[in-house]
Amino acid sequence: MGLFDKFKKKNNEDCIDDVTFIRDIKHIQSGPWHQYDVLLAAQGYGWDYMISSADYMAAADLENISQVTSGFIDSEDTDITELYKKSNCKCSETEILKTETASLSVAGISKTLKAPMKIVWFNQTQVLRFFTTVDDETLIKKYIETVIRRTFGTDDAMKLAKPIPKQ
Repeated sequence: MGLFDKFKKKNNEDCIDDVTFIRDIKHIQSGPWHQYDVLLAAQGYGWDYMISSADYMAAADLENISQVTSGFIDSEDTDITELYKKSNCKCSETEILKTETASLSVAGISKTLKAPMKIVWFNQTQVLRFFTTVDDETLIKKYIETVIRRTFGTDDAMKLAKPIPKQ
């Protein structure tokens, strides 16, 4: 193994051999909190994806779930945390979530980032929103890639993907 092979191998360990699902990220800071608005490079997602993603995140990375909300565009979000907890801490078993809404959010402590994390899904869009105290765009990008690909606990967790090819 030559000198360049060592660099090549290290680079491969940090990236997965696939194109990213992240088209763009906007980072906004307000005090200690950071908001990362993510535009996906994939087709918009729907309610079933939102429910399964929230359940996946609660099982794979988020602990001590402190808040679950759902809401409509023209009204304030409804806190459904108690209903969620009475439903085995699963969105898929929470009766009120059998009816689609415009948004769903889950907040807790990320085991991976060791920091508070709130994830918001917006129905029938290509947008995800992440709130955290972590001020590191590269780390958050790896985290988002892992959320989208559902690769927590695998060799591909917390790795970047290749950029979207220019057309």
